[in-house]
Amino acid sequence: MADATEQQAEPGLRPIVDYLELPTDDLADAYIKALVNKDGSAAFLYSPTRRFDSKTGDLDENSLQPARLENEGEVWVYTIVHQSFPGIPTPFVGAIIDVPVQGHPDLKVAVRANLAGIEPEPEKVQMGMKVRLQARAARKDREGNDVVIPEYVPV
Repeated sequence: MADATEQQAEPGLRPIVDYLELPTDDLADAYIKALVNKDGSAAFLYSPTRRFDSKTGDLDENSLQPARLENEGEVWVYTIVHQSFPGIPTPFVGAIIDVPVQGHPDLKVAVRANLAGIEPEPEKVQMGMKVRLQARAARKDREGNDVVIPEYVPV
């Protein structure tokens, strides 16, 4: 039995990946987090379990500093998916997006995400195409939370 002082959390927004940050209830404020090493030579998607810099081998637990990715990037490679898990509508465009790190103009992080707002046809998608981050509530989980996914739309 629950203690009388315990409060039940209200359903809210829940990002599907650790690196998607939702600072407010407005999905337009969403951004992707990264970690940058001390010398600024590498960046990694944020993961709460990443502790060390795998590029330089620095074992200092403070060797990685949080950073924010820009909201715009470029399609590096893509595929049109025709078969997926049950309940996932196909076809759709899956892509790897090169996204610059704010404050580090020479650093980019490869982000795997789907492209939205574009027909899943080869002539509609181009490598190098400019895209912008869009967070979207894709569905509800068992607790009634909106599960939020990152996706990219053409600029």
